[in-house]
Amino acid sequence: VSTQSTGVFNDKANKDALNQCIHPEIAKVIRRHIIWHFIKGTQIVVVDIPLLYESCNINPFLNSVIVVYCTAEQQKTRLMDRNDFSEEDAQARIDSQLSIEEKRERADHVIDNSGLFSDTEREVANLVPKLKEGIVPLRNILLMLVFGLVALMIWCKTF
Repeated sequence: VSTQSTGVFNDKANKDALNQCIHPEIAKVIRRHIIWHFIKGTQIVVVDIPLLYESCNINPFLNSVIVVYCTAEQQKTRLMDRNDFSEEDAQARIDSQLSIEEKRERADHVIDNSGLFSDTEREVANLVPKLKEGIVPLRNILLMLVFGLVALMIWCKTF
């Protein structure tokens, strides 16, 4: 674990200053990608945003929010295993976010990732058709409105 990242997560003023600099830029990139995929007709776009509720103002661009849930203890253990963090470093990162329980309450959909991988896969497979419902008609309506407005502007210029 780098000393710089440990310093950021253990110092609220440093973390807040860093977040104010980078989060708006990250949100811009995410919004551009979402819009691009919408225009292309992509049915489902998955965006992994650990600090969605805390810092990114992109909720208006999201049709639904899915939280992949596990217990707080599992979250810490997995973070320690995956990133080779100490317990203190893992807890500092977890504490910098809303609790997993609060994220779970705010979500439109929850995927339980606290059990077997096969159970998680089954939940995802069951969720995908629900996410696809109504997306294409909404996109078509919005595109028709945009093209209608463009056609109206061109028509007004010719007369």
